[in-house]
Amino acid sequence: MIGIVIVNYRTDALTVRFAREELPKIRRPWHLVVADAGATEEEAAALQEQLGGHATVLPVPNKGFAYGNNRGAEWLRDHLRPEFILFSNNDIVLTSPEVADALAEKLTELPEAGAIGPEVIGLDGHRQGPEKYLGAWKKCVWMYLGTPFYSKSRKEEVFGLNYPAKAQEGWHYKLMGCFFMVPAEAFFAAGMFDEGTFLYAEENILSDRLAAIGKRCYYLPSVSILHEQGKTIGAKYDAYRRAVLQFDSLAYYYKKYRGYSRFEMGIISGLFRLIQRVLCR
Repeated sequence: MIGIVIVNYRTDALTVRFAREELPKIRRPWHLVVADAGATEEEAAALQEQLGGHATVLPVPNKGFAYGNNRGAEWLRDHLRPEFILFSNNDIVLTSPEVADALAEKLTELPEAGAIGPEVIGLDGHRQGPEKYLGAWKKCVWMYLGTPFYSKSRKEEVFGLNYPAKAQEGWHYKLMGCFFMVPAEAFFAAGMFDEGTFLYAEENILSDRLAAIGKRCYYLPSVSILHEQGKTIGAKYDAYRRAVLQFDSLAYYYKKYRGYSRFEMGIISGLFRLIQRVLCR
């Protein structure tokens, strides 16, 4: 069985569309859990009525992506014990109808896999992920300040900007968090998501947590999804606020999981915010 978790925050129409139009494409038995962030009991009940018996709506505090997904995964573990858990946004189109089944089948062939994701295509037609690891200075500062010193092709290579386009099937550092699957046993053994973040960097942290128990992330581009990015977080925050939210989560990750000091990240933080204020004017 595949357990599916969606964190819903004031986007009921997207969640209902996804449940009605996309999830029926999955051949294996499945059950959807919607962590309805910030919803009242009455609002959750109204969403439950629209979704029907293949779904369970949990009203949860609005404490972020990691928190909501963890509550949904725990409900699945405690009530249905699925073999696999699929974490998904609600702004997804299963362009390969068999994508969830293919991910589950591949996981059964790869005991060392702790997570698996498909090819993710954005509305611009370009791939989103997978990604390689970049240190804090390279990702948050030199990627912007180094532009005058690199040709376009060299910059793409150094900072991994062309990594998604070139990525082949196999093991990679980080998958896209908008749609990926985990073996339930490995996910709980790794400690689930780290609830110290609100949005962003959850995939980086989960990759490190899985690595700590000997698991890796696998990319399967033979199946794909469309990510209509911008209908969720993009509708709630402006560009500068999104950049700062992402950086704050990355800073948490670099300090806790990669050994960066508070002092060093403070310097990087100041530079990053200055750069983003210029770019987002």
